[in-house]
Amino acid sequence: MKKLLLIAMVLLTTIGLTMAQEKAHRYGIKSGIAHEVTRLNEHETPAVHYFDNYGDYETVVQTIDMGALGSYESTTIVKNEKAWFVNASGSKEFDNPVSDLTFVNPSEAMIAKYNLVDTGEEEEVLGRKCRKYTYETTQGRKKVQNTVWVYKGITLKSIMKIGRRETYFEMTDFQENAKVPAEVFNIPD
Repeated sequence: MKKLLLIAMVLLTTIGLTMAQEKAHRYGIKSGIAHEVTRLNEHETPAVHYFDNYGDYETVVQTIDMGALGSYESTTIVKNEKAWFVNASGSKEFDNPVSDLTFVNPSEAMIAKYNLVDTGEEEEVLGRKCRKYTYETTQGRKKVQNTVWVYKGITLKSIMKIGRRETYFEMTDFQENAKVPAEVFNIPD
């Protein structure tokens, strides 16, 4: 269960990381569909990430492998400051913990809050030039050190470090301005 909660936190942090807000929008790209993988130790969790309307709507569908118990899907839907975690047992609504974290024109308050640093380094990820940033968040009482590679406000790669534990996230395929089905953003009753 702890592994599942950590993976969910990574997912939420990653979604929050990618929220670059320019007035009403988060991304410099209208829509996209990405295949992603999160790695914690030897465990890999694949996901499909959808966004539309410059990131105003986002959904990430993960396939959680429980070993001998099988696998199941969990979905996180983010609409601005609100998020919903949905799995077979139902859905839960909560405030997005990093809805104000942006990489496009960040405010001085946001830079101070997250200790956001633009390293000035660039790296190519999926054939796109990404800017490298570091910042800090918390998970419970633990400090989380984050390193991210960002393209047009979207995190294509990240490393989240809590103590000595590192979780890696990377997009493996990214379709810019893709036609995204509207139903992926529906919140189940």
